[in-house]
Amino acid sequence: MNTILKADRRVLILTGMTIAVVLPIIFFGVPNGADLPNHLRFVQPFYDSIRGGNWHPGWLAESNDGFGDPRFRFYPPGFYYLWIAARVLTGNWYAGSVVTLVFLSVAGALGTYFWVRAFCTARTAMWAGILYAVAPFHLSELYQGSLLAEYAAGAVLPFAFAFTERICRDRKLVDVAGLAASFALLVLTHLPLTVLGSISLAIYALLRIEYKTFLPTVARLAMAIAVGLAASSFYWTTMLAELHWIKGNTAEPNPYYDYRLNFLFSPSALANRNTWYANLVALAMIAFLLPGLVLVRRLVRDRVNNKELIAAATATVTSFIFATAVSRPLWAVIPKLSEVQFPWRWLAITSLCGSVVVAASLSKWIEIFRAHVRPRDMAIAFAFLLSLGFVVSQVIINCDYLSRARFETMARDVRGGPSFKDWLPVNARSLLNLNLTPGKVDAGSRSVTVDSWEGERRQFKVAAGPEATARVRTYYYPRWKATANGQTLATRAADDGAILISLPPASADITLTFQEPARVRYAEVLSLLAWLAITAAVVSRFALSTQISHHLLVAANSR
Repeated sequence: MNTILKADRRVLILTGMTIAVVLPIIFFGVPNGADLPNHLRFVQPFYDSIRGGNWHPGWLAESNDGFGDPRFRFYPPGFYYLWIAARVLTGNWYAGSVVTLVFLSVAGALGTYFWVRAFCTARTAMWAGILYAVAPFHLSELYQGSLLAEYAAGAVLPFAFAFTERICRDRKLVDVAGLAASFALLVLTHLPLTVLGSISLAIYALLRIEYKTFLPTVARLAMAIAVGLAASSFYWTTMLAELHWIKGNTAEPNPYYDYRLNFLFSPSALANRNTWYANLVALAMIAFLLPGLVLVRRLVRDRVNNKELIAAATATVTSFIFATAVSRPLWAVIPKLSEVQFPWRWLAITSLCGSVVVAASLSKWIEIFRAHVRPRDMAIAFAFLLSLGFVVSQVIINCDYLSRARFETMARDVRGGPSFKDWLPVNARSLLNLNLTPGKVDAGSRSVTVDSWEGERRQFKVAAGPEATARVRTYYYPRWKATANGQTLATRAADDGAILISLPPASADITLTFQEPARVRYAEVLSLLAWLAITAAVVSRFALSTQISHHLLVAANSR
């Protein structure tokens, strides 16, 4: 009982320390990073669609001054569901944003505790969670870049490592369900971190599997990934099927997103503020990791049989190497890795796994400082403190905080703005190069009356006249279908990407609808069944635990 109370106390300390790290957000406002407007441009119409009964909309109608874009189909929606839930809970976007960021910070720290507690003491697990909460790169995602989806994925990733560890140990069905849920949430939150996390989890698992149980363990891990993919299939099946319908970075490629020009400390890297800042954060990460890296050297030297720490240390070092040009040959051959675009994203893995290794080294460092301190030891401690100083001065203090008034102004102003180029349909021109004719529909000499204009359904009447085309103030996308009097009308893209509808000579009531294929419904059913299976596995496990506890209590009272 005393051990349980100590563990609970450390969880409370961890939670309190993590909240303290994000207190500036609570008191001063939401960090105004470069990506914040993009997230606000996504989440508000997403919320409006959900309120209208469409829980996973396919078309962002208001962007590009009403021409829309299909980004809802391609950007993972997981973070936005959480953000919307917080907005519903608090009643406004500002408070909902603060609640969301605090929740993600605490969740990431507790997930790290949950992982490390499987093979270390509660004290070490507590420090691992605290260190992850203050890791320079992890915190800069939140305070400097507003890489909110990536930060949210960073809160999921510790749970994926935790359940991988537990499957390698015990192969319990409830842990398979846990890894399936974690992997599904990772896919639904941030695709680049899904790629990096998958590679890192594979490395960790290979180092942790007991080879006498290799096949059963691999089978359980594969089952978890398969169920996780099924649970997230309502999103990724559409994304993969329709990628060739948007520009992406293959059309008019931008060197800014070329991974070969974004390695850390590379002379050939692009010279811009992001590269410079990424290198600075990487230096802070090296200083942050030094106490743990010394422990790794000693583990190898002394041949300590601690597979968990060695696996975490291997993931730490490997992830950092992947962020540098040393790993360039691997980037060219590992599938999908080049699409991550920025090698410095590997520092998200370094932050998590490195925090575990540094936390495990603290007891050894306490012994060193109580015994005999050498100048080298002082230098390592000083470098670590400098990294924390960087976090405080450059990440937290040097942050542009948006007050509620400024935040609400930004949230209002970004609506309807131009899209990021990669989300545009392949035939679309940017907003600056569009033919912005007045009105929602232009049918030349034939008069048009608009009856309704909703996000994914538009109805209008066209008067009789010579055969012609109607130009609709909406980008052409193959899912748009036009009908009149039960007949399908031909559609195509104009030179600038707007929808052109071939009109019959008679007057017509035209309906333009964004229609999903049957595949989408099948994927939604598959996702629902997968989540029900995950829930059933977890509920049955806790029901069994409750039943066992009850029988033990009855047996104790009968003595």
